[in-house]
Amino acid sequence: MEKAVGKGAAGLWEKRPRISGLGSLLPLAVIVILLAVTTDTFMQIDNIMQVLRQAAVYAMMGVGMTFVIITGGIDLSQGSMLAFCCVASGMTINATGNMWLGMLMAVLAGVLVGFVNGIVIAYVKVPAFIMTLGSMYIIRGLTLYLTNSTQIAVNHATFKIIGQGFFLGVPVPVYIFLGVGLIAHLILAKTATGRYIYAIGSNEETARLSGVYVERNTIKVYVLSGISIGLASIVYLSRLSAAQPTAGQSYEMEAVAAVVIGGTSIAGGEGGVLGTLIGAVVVAVIRNGLVLLGVQSFFTQIVVGAIIVCAVALDITRKRLVANK
Repeated sequence: MEKAVGKGAAGLWEKRPRISGLGSLLPLAVIVILLAVTTDTFMQIDNIMQVLRQAAVYAMMGVGMTFVIITGGIDLSQGSMLAFCCVASGMTINATGNMWLGMLMAVLAGVLVGFVNGIVIAYVKVPAFIMTLGSMYIIRGLTLYLTNSTQIAVNHATFKIIGQGFFLGVPVPVYIFLGVGLIAHLILAKTATGRYIYAIGSNEETARLSGVYVERNTIKVYVLSGISIGLASIVYLSRLSAAQPTAGQSYEMEAVAAVVIGGTSIAGGEGGVLGTLIGAVVVAVIRNGLVLLGVQSFFTQIVVGAIIVCAVALDITRKRLVANK
């Protein structure tokens, strides 16, 4: 049975804000106002619903990335995992006609990859950056092999409701990502696992000396990331009705952008899921706004990259100012 976190790690836990990420509402509000003024269609209900639908996948991927980054790690394999989970789910649905079994396969595929990542990072001590970079290529190659580099059409009327349906005028994916975010927030804020995750990210050695099983909880974090990708892949596959082996390329960067915009420190030990959900909406709004403004698609990559750099630079500057006080 895992020991209670000692005074050192517990102190780090107690110092963190119970609700973090609300500061990301300000840039979201500024961007929304600018787009409302500069475009004729941004504030239309259909467009807003489309933005929220698009944000759902970023948000669920970002939730998994939040767990990882709070521990001081990174998961560069998320985009490849999204494609792999889509293919696993699509193949299962086509073979069995059972959408529930297909959805289970998507989550299990994510759990499997997350578990392997976690095992190697925790026990072999391969840095998270290297391990997940390697698995990014391995999983993408495996996905291309399984599909022979062709997409798999998935025509299941009920399954399409998950990604394309509405409930009370709101896209179903919005309810899903809010539900996933709520569960993730409760894990971080109300469970021992959440305390251990913050403790590991704040100071791994202190957490270990305080009785935290660092390796076990590191594996949990990457499994949670895998689960979030599995859930995101269900929405993604349902929305497109096709499992594409090239799906999710660079989506891990969208997830990182959502996390850092939401106020989670890239150095670990600070942050939360609420900010990530808001950050995912910010990313989706920016992408949508640039399209409405007629900006070429490659410029979106420049903007997202600049946002990541600026957010991390601000976080480092803030930490430096606090340390110098």
